[in-house]
Amino acid sequence: MKARVLLLDDESSILEILGQFLSEEGYDCTQTTSALKALEYLHTREYDLLITDLKMPEMHGIEVVQKAKIERPYLAVIVVTALMDVTNAVDAMRAGADDYLLKPFNLGEISVAVEKVLDRRRLVIENQLYQHRLEESVREATVDLERTNRELSETKEYLESLLDSSVDAILTFDAQGAVTYANNGALQMLGYHHSHELLARPMDTILCGGAEEMRHIHRLLTLQRRMQNYETELHHQQGSSLIPANISFSQVRKPDGDQISTLAICKDITEQKRLESQLKEMSIKDSLTSLYNQRYFYDRLEAEIERARRQDHPLSLLLFDVDLFKTYNDCHGHLEGDRVLKTVGQVVIECTREHVDIGFRYGGDEFTVILPEADEEQALNIAERIRKTFEEKHFDHLTLSVGLMSYKKGSSLRSFIRFTDAMMYDAKRSGGNRVFVFRPDSSSAATDDLVDSNPEKRKVQP
Repeated sequence: MKARVLLLDDESSILEILGQFLSEEGYDCTQTTSALKALEYLHTREYDLLITDLKMPEMHGIEVVQKAKIERPYLAVIVVTALMDVTNAVDAMRAGADDYLLKPFNLGEISVAVEKVLDRRRLVIENQLYQHRLEESVREATVDLERTNRELSETKEYLESLLDSSVDAILTFDAQGAVTYANNGALQMLGYHHSHELLARPMDTILCGGAEEMRHIHRLLTLQRRMQNYETELHHQQGSSLIPANISFSQVRKPDGDQISTLAICKDITEQKRLESQLKEMSIKDSLTSLYNQRYFYDRLEAEIERARRQDHPLSLLLFDVDLFKTYNDCHGHLEGDRVLKTVGQVVIECTREHVDIGFRYGGDEFTVILPEADEEQALNIAERIRKTFEEKHFDHLTLSVGLMSYKKGSSLRSFIRFTDAMMYDAKRSGGNRVFVFRPDSSSAATDDLVDSNPEKRKVQP
Protein backbone atom coordinates (compact mmCIF):
# COMPACT_ATOMS: atom_id res chain seq x y z
CA MET A 1 0.00 0.00 0.00
CA LYS A 2 1.34 3.41 -0.98
CA ALA A 3 2.29 5.82 1.81
CA ARG A 4 -0.07 8.82 1.82
CA VAL A 5 1.60 12.22 1.76
CA LEU A 6 -0.15 15.56 2.32
CA LEU A 7 1.68 18.55 0.76
CA LEU A 8 0.98 22.07 2.07
CA ASP A 9 2.62 25.19 0.60
CA ASP A 10 1.27 28.57 -0.48
CA GLU A 11 3.36 28.33 -3.67
CA SER A 12 1.57 26.18 -6.26
CA SER A 13 4.76 25.71 -8.28
CA ILE A 14 6.52 24.04 -5.34
CA LEU A 15 3.49 21.81 -4.73
CA GLU A 16 3.48 20.75 -8.37
CA ILE A 17 7.18 19.86 -8.35
CA LEU A 18 7.02 18.01 -5.00
CA GLY A 19 3.78 16.24 -5.95
CA GLN A 20 5.12 15.01 -9.28
CA PHE A 21 8.46 13.91 -7.77
CA LEU A 22 6.96 12.04 -4.81
CA SER A 23 4.30 10.43 -7.03
CA GLU A 24 7.09 9.11 -9.25
CA GLU A 25 8.79 7.83 -6.08
CA GLY A 26 5.67 5.75 -5.37
CA TYR A 27 3.78 7.92 -2.85
CA ASP A 28 0.08 8.82 -2.91
CA CYS A 29 0.13 12.64 -2.77
CA THR A 30 -2.56 15.20 -1.90
CA GLN A 31 -1.71 18.88 -2.51
CA THR A 32 -3.21 22.08 -1.13
CA THR A 33 -2.23 25.72 -0.67
CA SER A 34 -4.69 26.15 2.24
CA ALA A 35 -3.71 25.35 5.82
CA LEU A 36 -7.38 25.02 6.81
CA LYS A 37 -8.02 22.64 3.92
CA ALA A 38 -4.98 20.57 4.96
CA LEU A 39 -6.35 20.21 8.50
CA GLU A 40 -9.74 19.22 7.06
CA TYR A 41 -8.03 16.50 4.99
CA LEU A 42 -6.27 15.22 8.13
CA HIS A 43 -9.62 15.09 9.96
CA THR A 44 -11.33 13.01 7.29
CA ARG A 45 -8.52 10.83 5.97
CA GLU A 46 -5.53 8.92 7.30
CA TYR A 47 -2.13 10.28 6.15
CA ASP A 48 1.35 8.97 6.86
CA LEU A 49 3.29 12.19 6.25
CA LEU A 50 2.69 15.96 6.19
CA ILE A 51 5.17 18.21 4.34
CA THR A 52 4.43 21.85 5.16
CA ASP A 53 5.87 25.32 4.69
CA LEU A 54 6.19 27.64 7.70
CA LYS A 55 5.22 31.09 6.43
CA MET A 56 1.68 30.99 4.98
CA PRO A 57 -1.14 33.56 4.85
CA GLU A 58 -3.91 31.61 6.63
CA MET A 59 -1.98 30.04 9.47
CA HIS A 60 1.68 29.76 10.53
CA GLY A 61 3.25 26.39 9.84
CA ILE A 62 4.07 25.83 13.54
CA GLU A 63 0.35 26.04 14.40
CA VAL A 64 -0.44 23.68 11.52
CA VAL A 65 2.06 21.15 12.90
CA GLN A 66 0.60 21.42 16.42
CA LYS A 67 -2.99 20.92 15.23
CA ALA A 68 -1.96 18.11 12.89
CA LYS A 69 -0.17 16.20 15.68
CA ILE A 70 -3.28 16.55 17.88
CA GLU A 71 -5.46 15.20 15.08
CA ARG A 72 -3.01 12.45 14.05
CA PRO A 73 -0.45 11.71 16.82
CA TYR A 74 1.51 9.24 14.68
CA LEU A 75 1.69 11.56 11.67
CA ALA A 76 5.25 12.11 10.39
CA VAL A 77 6.00 15.79 9.69
CA ILE A 78 8.67 17.52 7.57
CA VAL A 79 8.87 21.32 7.69
CA VAL A 80 10.23 23.02 4.54
CA THR A 81 11.00 26.73 4.72
CA ALA A 82 13.18 29.50 3.35
CA LEU A 83 13.50 31.05 6.83
CA MET A 84 17.12 30.48 7.95
CA ASP A 85 16.30 30.92 11.64
CA VAL A 86 17.39 28.43 14.31
CA THR A 87 14.42 29.50 16.47
CA ASN A 88 11.98 28.40 13.77
CA ALA A 89 13.69 25.02 13.53
CA VAL A 90 13.58 24.52 17.31
CA ASP A 91 9.92 25.59 17.49
CA ALA A 92 9.03 23.23 14.65
CA MET A 93 10.71 20.28 16.37
CA ARG A 94 9.02 21.11 19.67
CA ALA A 95 5.67 21.25 17.89
CA GLY A 96 6.24 17.70 16.65
CA ALA A 97 8.13 17.99 13.35
CA ASP A 98 10.49 15.11 12.56
CA ASP A 99 12.77 16.96 10.13
CA TYR A 100 13.48 20.51 8.95
CA LEU A 101 14.66 21.37 5.43
CA LEU A 102 15.72 24.74 4.06
CA LYS A 103 14.71 26.14 0.69
CA PRO A 104 16.07 25.97 -1.87
CA PHE A 105 16.44 22.21 -1.57
CA ASN A 106 17.18 19.47 -4.02
CA LEU A 107 14.80 16.59 -4.59
CA GLY A 108 17.41 14.13 -3.36
CA GLU A 109 17.26 15.73 0.09
CA ILE A 110 13.45 15.45 0.07
CA SER A 111 13.66 11.78 -0.93
CA VAL A 112 16.08 10.95 1.90
CA ALA A 113 14.09 12.96 4.46
CA VAL A 114 10.76 11.35 3.47
CA GLU A 115 12.19 7.85 3.62
CA LYS A 116 13.83 8.55 6.98
CA VAL A 117 10.77 9.98 8.75
CA LEU A 118 8.44 7.29 7.35
CA ASP A 119 10.82 4.56 8.53
CA ARG A 120 10.95 6.19 11.96
CA ARG A 121 7.12 6.41 12.05
CA ARG A 122 6.84 2.74 11.14
CA LEU A 123 9.31 1.74 13.86
CA VAL A 124 7.46 3.78 16.50
CA ILE A 125 4.09 2.27 15.56
CA GLU A 126 5.49 -1.26 15.45
CA ASN A 127 7.24 -0.76 18.77
CA GLN A 128 4.06 0.61 20.37
CA LEU A 129 1.98 -2.32 19.15
CA TYR A 130 4.60 -4.86 20.11
CA GLN A 131 5.14 -3.45 23.60
CA HIS A 132 1.38 -3.17 24.18
CA ARG A 133 0.87 -6.81 23.22
CA LEU A 134 3.79 -7.90 25.39
CA GLU A 135 2.59 -5.89 28.40
CA GLU A 136 -0.88 -7.35 28.03
CA SER A 137 0.57 -10.85 27.96
CA VAL A 138 2.64 -10.18 31.09
CA ARG A 139 -0.31 -8.56 32.89
CA GLU A 140 -2.67 -11.40 32.03
CA ALA A 141 -0.10 -13.94 33.15
CA THR A 142 0.49 -12.07 36.45
CA VAL A 143 -3.25 -11.84 37.24
CA ASP A 144 -3.68 -15.49 36.39
CA LEU A 145 -0.78 -16.34 38.71
CA GLU A 146 -2.47 -14.61 41.68
CA ARG A 147 -5.83 -16.23 40.94
CA THR A 148 -4.53 -19.76 40.64
CA ASN A 149 -2.41 -20.31 43.75
CA ARG A 150 -2.98 -24.07 43.52
CA GLU A 151 -1.20 -24.12 40.18
CA LEU A 152 1.53 -21.66 41.22
CA SER A 153 4.43 -23.77 40.09
CA GLU A 154 2.98 -24.53 36.66
CA THR A 155 1.91 -20.94 36.08
CA LYS A 156 5.33 -19.64 37.09
CA GLU A 157 7.05 -21.93 34.59
CA TYR A 158 4.64 -20.81 31.87
CA LEU A 159 5.21 -17.14 32.61
CA GLU A 160 8.98 -17.46 32.68
CA SER A 161 8.92 -19.45 29.44
CA LEU A 162 6.79 -16.74 27.84
CA LEU A 163 9.08 -13.94 29.00
CA ASP A 164 12.25 -15.81 28.14
CA SER A 165 11.01 -16.18 24.57
CA SER A 166 11.30 -12.41 24.16
CA VAL A 167 14.51 -10.94 22.75
CA ASP A 168 13.79 -7.79 24.76
CA ALA A 169 15.06 -7.37 28.31
CA ILE A 170 12.19 -7.74 30.80
CA LEU A 171 12.92 -6.68 34.38
CA THR A 172 10.78 -6.14 37.43
CA PHE A 173 11.90 -4.19 40.49
CA ASP A 174 10.30 -3.45 43.82
CA ALA A 175 9.47 -0.14 45.48
CA GLN A 176 13.06 0.15 46.75
CA GLY A 177 14.39 -0.26 43.18
CA ALA A 178 15.86 -3.75 43.64
CA VAL A 179 15.57 -6.14 40.69
CA THR A 180 13.12 -8.97 41.45
CA TYR A 181 13.03 -10.67 38.04
CA ALA A 182 15.17 -10.76 34.86
CA ASN A 183 14.45 -12.82 31.75
CA ASN A 184 16.99 -14.37 29.39
CA GLY A 185 16.70 -11.33 27.13
CA ALA A 186 17.92 -9.14 30.03
CA LEU A 187 20.87 -11.45 30.69
CA GLN A 188 21.92 -11.42 27.04
CA MET A 189 21.44 -7.67 26.60
CA LEU A 190 23.31 -6.72 29.78
CA GLY A 191 26.04 -9.39 29.56
CA TYR A 192 25.16 -11.55 32.59
CA HIS A 193 25.34 -15.35 32.69
CA HIS A 194 22.86 -16.17 35.46
CA SER A 195 19.72 -14.46 36.71
CA HIS A 196 20.97 -14.50 40.33
CA GLU A 197 23.67 -11.98 39.27
CA LEU A 198 20.88 -9.47 38.59
CA LEU A 199 18.40 -10.35 41.34
CA ALA A 200 18.42 -7.84 44.23
CA ARG A 201 20.75 -5.61 42.21
CA PRO A 202 19.74 -1.91 42.49
CA MET A 203 18.10 -0.74 39.27
CA ASP A 204 20.04 2.53 39.48
CA THR A 205 23.30 0.60 38.88
CA ILE A 206 21.89 -0.55 35.53
CA LEU A 207 20.62 2.85 34.36
CA CYS A 208 23.34 5.14 32.99
CA GLY A 209 21.94 8.08 34.99
CA GLY A 210 22.28 6.24 38.30
CA ALA A 211 20.30 7.18 41.41
CA GLU A 212 19.26 10.57 40.00
CA GLU A 213 17.68 8.98 36.93
CA MET A 214 15.95 6.39 39.12
CA ARG A 215 14.39 9.15 41.22
CA HIS A 216 13.26 10.87 38.01
CA ILE A 217 11.54 7.67 36.82
CA HIS A 218 9.82 7.24 40.18
CA ARG A 219 8.51 10.82 40.00
CA LEU A 220 7.09 10.22 36.52
CA LEU A 221 5.46 6.95 37.58
CA THR A 222 3.74 8.64 40.51
CA LEU A 223 2.03 10.94 38.00
CA GLN A 224 1.19 8.16 35.54
CA ARG A 225 1.30 4.45 36.24
CA ARG A 226 2.60 3.70 32.76
CA MET A 227 5.37 5.32 30.73
CA GLN A 228 6.34 4.40 27.16
CA ASN A 229 9.22 5.23 24.83
CA TYR A 230 11.60 6.31 27.59
CA GLU A 231 15.01 6.49 25.90
CA THR A 232 18.14 6.00 27.95
CA GLU A 233 21.33 3.91 28.05
CA LEU A 234 21.99 0.81 30.14
CA HIS A 235 25.31 -0.31 31.65
CA HIS A 236 26.73 -3.51 30.24
CA GLN A 237 28.03 -5.95 32.85
CA GLN A 238 31.61 -5.46 31.65
CA GLY A 239 31.26 -1.75 32.25
CA SER A 240 33.02 -0.79 29.01
CA SER A 241 29.95 0.06 26.96
CA LEU A 242 26.49 1.57 27.16
CA ILE A 243 23.46 0.07 25.42
CA PRO A 244 20.92 2.48 23.88
CA ALA A 245 17.46 1.32 24.99
CA ASN A 246 13.80 2.27 24.63
CA ILE A 247 11.98 1.31 27.84
CA SER A 248 8.31 0.91 28.67
CA PHE A 249 7.56 1.13 32.42
CA SER A 250 4.30 0.06 34.02
CA GLN A 251 3.35 -0.48 37.64
CA VAL A 252 1.84 -3.84 38.56
CA ARG A 253 -0.70 -3.45 41.37
CA LYS A 254 -2.99 -5.64 43.43
CA PRO A 255 -6.76 -5.24 43.04
CA ASP A 256 -6.76 -3.05 46.19
CA GLY A 257 -4.31 -0.67 44.53
CA ASP A 258 -1.16 -1.58 46.44
CA GLN A 259 1.92 -1.70 44.23
CA ILE A 260 3.50 -5.11 43.74
CA SER A 261 6.37 -4.12 41.46
CA THR A 262 7.34 -2.12 38.41
CA LEU A 263 7.71 -3.81 35.04
CA ALA A 264 10.40 -2.57 32.64
CA ILE A 265 10.47 -3.82 29.04
CA CYS A 266 13.75 -2.71 27.45
CA LYS A 267 14.23 -2.78 23.68
CA ASP A 268 17.79 -2.58 22.38
CA ILE A 269 17.79 0.25 19.80
CA THR A 270 21.50 0.09 18.92
CA GLU A 271 20.69 -0.80 15.31
CA GLN A 272 18.05 1.91 15.09
CA LYS A 273 20.54 4.50 16.37
CA ARG A 274 23.13 3.25 13.89
CA LEU A 275 20.67 3.62 11.01
CA GLU A 276 19.71 7.11 12.19
CA SER A 277 23.39 8.01 12.31
CA GLN A 278 23.90 6.63 8.79
CA LEU A 279 20.91 8.57 7.48
CA LYS A 280 22.22 11.75 9.06
CA GLU A 281 25.66 11.13 7.54
CA MET A 282 24.08 10.55 4.12
CA SER A 283 22.13 13.80 4.38
CA ILE A 284 25.31 15.88 4.89
CA LYS A 285 27.70 14.01 2.57
CA ASP A 286 28.32 14.50 -1.16
CA SER A 287 27.97 11.04 -2.71
CA LEU A 288 30.49 11.64 -5.52
CA THR A 289 33.47 13.06 -3.59
CA SER A 290 32.78 11.65 -0.07
CA LEU A 291 33.26 15.20 1.25
CA TYR A 292 30.56 17.03 3.18
CA ASN A 293 27.99 19.04 1.23
CA GLN A 294 27.29 22.77 1.06
CA ARG A 295 24.31 22.54 3.42
CA TYR A 296 26.51 21.21 6.21
CA PHE A 297 29.30 23.67 5.37
CA TYR A 298 27.41 26.72 6.62
CA ASP A 299 26.40 25.03 9.88
CA ARG A 300 29.92 23.80 10.55
CA LEU A 301 31.65 27.07 9.62
CA GLU A 302 29.31 29.02 11.90
CA ALA A 303 30.15 26.65 14.77
CA GLU A 304 33.90 26.88 14.11
CA ILE A 305 33.76 30.70 13.97
CA GLU A 306 31.99 30.76 17.31
CA ARG A 307 34.58 28.39 18.79
CA ALA A 308 37.45 30.51 17.42
CA ARG A 309 35.91 33.63 18.97
CA ARG A 310 35.28 31.97 22.31
CA GLN A 311 38.63 30.21 22.68
CA ASP A 312 40.71 32.78 20.79
CA HIS A 313 42.10 30.07 18.49
CA PRO A 314 43.16 30.61 14.86
CA LEU A 315 40.85 29.52 12.06
CA SER A 316 41.46 29.52 8.31
CA LEU A 317 39.36 28.84 5.23
CA LEU A 318 40.28 27.61 1.75
CA LEU A 319 38.01 27.97 -1.27
CA PHE A 320 39.14 26.66 -4.64
CA ASP A 321 37.93 25.37 -7.98
CA VAL A 322 39.35 23.47 -10.93
CA ASP A 323 40.87 25.66 -13.65
CA LEU A 324 39.47 24.96 -17.15
CA PHE A 325 37.13 22.30 -15.78
CA LYS A 326 34.22 23.20 -18.06
CA THR A 327 36.38 22.83 -21.16
CA TYR A 328 37.72 19.49 -19.91
CA ASN A 329 34.20 18.30 -19.10
CA ASP A 330 32.90 19.31 -22.54
CA CYS A 331 35.78 17.56 -24.31
CA HIS A 332 35.98 14.35 -22.26
CA GLY A 333 32.40 13.88 -21.09
CA HIS A 334 30.69 13.92 -17.73
CA LEU A 335 32.06 10.56 -16.57
CA GLU A 336 35.60 11.84 -16.88
CA GLY A 337 34.53 15.11 -15.28
CA ASP A 338 33.14 13.17 -12.34
CA ARG A 339 36.43 11.29 -12.07
CA VAL A 340 38.25 14.62 -11.76
CA LEU A 341 35.90 15.82 -9.01
CA LYS A 342 36.22 12.52 -7.17
CA THR A 343 40.00 12.84 -7.37
CA VAL A 344 39.82 16.36 -5.90
CA GLY A 345 37.89 14.89 -2.96
CA GLN A 346 40.58 12.24 -2.47
CA VAL A 347 43.29 14.90 -2.63
CA VAL A 348 41.53 16.99 0.03
CA ILE A 349 41.26 13.99 2.36
CA GLU A 350 44.89 13.01 1.69
CA CYS A 351 46.35 16.50 2.22
CA THR A 352 44.42 17.64 5.31
CA ARG A 353 44.65 16.74 8.97
CA GLU A 354 42.51 13.74 9.87
CA HIS A 355 39.76 14.45 12.43
CA VAL A 356 40.73 18.16 12.42
CA ASP A 357 40.20 19.74 9.00
CA ILE A 358 36.83 19.45 7.24
CA GLY A 359 36.47 19.31 3.45
CA PHE A 360 33.31 20.19 1.52
CA ARG A 361 32.11 20.14 -2.05
CA TYR A 362 30.78 23.69 -2.30
CA GLY A 363 29.03 23.13 -5.62
CA GLY A 364 29.96 22.09 -9.15
CA ASP A 365 33.77 22.10 -9.32
CA GLU A 366 34.17 24.39 -6.29
CA PHE A 367 35.48 23.05 -2.99
CA THR A 368 36.16 24.50 0.43
CA VAL A 369 38.13 23.35 3.46
CA ILE A 370 37.69 24.59 7.03
CA LEU A 371 41.01 24.56 8.91
CA PRO A 372 40.37 24.83 12.69
CA GLU A 373 43.31 25.99 14.82
CA ALA A 374 45.40 26.68 11.71
CA ASP A 375 47.05 30.08 11.33
CA GLU A 376 47.88 31.63 7.97
CA GLU A 377 51.25 29.89 7.60
CA GLN A 378 49.84 26.44 8.43
CA ALA A 379 46.86 27.04 6.14
CA LEU A 380 49.15 28.13 3.31
CA ASN A 381 51.17 24.91 3.65
CA ILE A 382 47.99 22.84 3.43
CA ALA A 383 46.70 24.86 0.46
CA GLU A 384 49.99 24.40 -1.40
CA ARG A 385 49.97 20.67 -0.61
CA ILE A 386 46.48 20.35 -2.10
CA ARG A 387 47.42 22.40 -5.19
CA LYS A 388 50.63 20.48 -5.90
CA THR A 389 49.14 17.06 -5.23
CA PHE A 390 46.28 17.65 -7.65
CA GLU A 391 48.63 19.05 -10.30
CA GLU A 392 50.65 15.82 -10.07
CA LYS A 393 47.54 13.84 -11.06
CA HIS A 394 48.07 15.16 -14.64
CA PHE A 395 44.50 15.64 -15.85
CA ASP A 396 45.59 17.40 -19.06
CA HIS A 397 46.18 21.03 -18.04
CA LEU A 398 43.78 21.03 -15.09
CA THR A 399 45.03 22.88 -12.00
CA LEU A 400 43.53 24.52 -8.92
CA SER A 401 43.03 28.20 -8.08
CA VAL A 402 42.94 28.59 -4.31
CA GLY A 403 41.71 31.46 -2.14
CA LEU A 404 42.82 31.56 1.50
CA MET A 405 41.78 33.73 4.44
CA SER A 406 42.53 33.48 8.15
CA TYR A 407 39.69 34.54 10.40
CA LYS A 408 39.88 38.04 11.90
CA LYS A 409 38.01 38.97 15.05
CA GLY A 410 34.74 40.68 14.24
CA SER A 411 34.40 39.16 10.77
CA SER A 412 30.99 37.77 9.94
CA LEU A 413 30.44 34.38 8.35
CA ARG A 414 29.35 36.15 5.16
CA SER A 415 32.47 38.30 4.90
CA PHE A 416 34.74 35.36 5.75
CA ILE A 417 33.35 33.40 2.79
CA ARG A 418 33.15 36.42 0.48
CA PHE A 419 36.79 37.49 0.81
CA THR A 420 38.07 33.92 0.56
CA ASP A 421 35.98 33.54 -2.59
CA ALA A 422 37.38 36.82 -3.96
CA MET A 423 40.93 35.51 -3.49
CA MET A 424 40.05 32.37 -5.43
CA TYR A 425 38.77 34.42 -8.39
CA ASP A 426 41.82 36.70 -8.22
CA ALA A 427 44.04 33.61 -8.37
CA LYS A 428 42.10 32.36 -11.38
CA ARG A 429 42.27 35.74 -13.15
CA SER A 430 46.03 35.78 -12.55
CA GLY A 431 46.47 32.59 -14.56
CA GLY A 432 45.35 29.89 -12.13
CA ASN A 433 47.36 27.15 -10.44
CA ARG A 434 48.23 29.37 -7.49
CA VAL A 435 47.16 30.39 -4.00
CA PHE A 436 46.06 33.92 -3.11
CA VAL A 437 46.00 34.93 0.57
CA PHE A 438 43.69 37.70 1.80
CA ARG A 439 45.30 40.19 4.19
CA PRO A 440 43.48 43.41 5.13
CA ASP A 441 45.78 46.35 5.85
CA SER A 442 46.52 46.84 9.55
CA SER A 443 44.37 49.98 9.84
CA SER A 444 41.18 48.19 8.82
CA ALA A 445 38.83 46.40 11.19
CA ALA A 446 38.17 42.79 10.21
CA THR A 447 34.46 43.27 9.57
CA ASP A 448 32.20 43.62 6.58
CA ASP A 449 33.79 47.09 6.15
CA LEU A 450 36.81 45.26 4.70
CA VAL A 451 35.20 45.68 1.32
CA ASP A 452 36.43 49.28 1.35
CA SER A 453 39.99 48.46 2.43
CA ASN A 454 42.98 47.53 0.33
CA PRO A 455 43.81 43.87 1.04
CA GLU A 456 47.30 42.62 0.41
CA LYS A 457 47.12 39.59 -1.89
CA ARG A 458 49.95 37.22 -1.36
CA LYS A 459 50.50 35.25 -4.54
CA VAL A 460 51.88 31.74 -4.29
CA GLN A 461 52.72 30.28 -7.68
CA PRO A 462 54.23 27.00 -8.77
